[in-house]
Amino acid sequence: MKMKRMIAVLTVAAFLAVSMAAFAAGPGKKPDRVPPKLQSAILGNEMLWDRPEAFGPVPKSKRNLGKQVCGADKKAVGYHPKAQDENGKAFPKGGFLCAPK
Repeated sequence: MKMKRMIAVLTVAAFLAVSMAAFAAGPGKKPDRVPPKLQSAILGNEMLWDRPEAFGPVPKSKRNLGKQVCGADKKAVGYHPKAQDENGKAFPKGGFLCAPK
């Protein structure tokens, strides 16, 4: 029983460390030439960006779209015009990096 609990705690800790490292990188000053791509999370059903640092700032012209994409509980903190879905296909209107408000 203790071993299972320890494995569960270590798994959660590793996931949190990876998530925090990804958000610590954050968006850059401009979009990277290599676009970010969505990937499956280790735990849960959420998709995550493989390279959050590849995003640039959200342009003024894209802020309203960013609000729609990120939803009410998150805000758009980064934008990439050629961000890719999990299959490597570019999103027609670009992709947004969303963070909790």
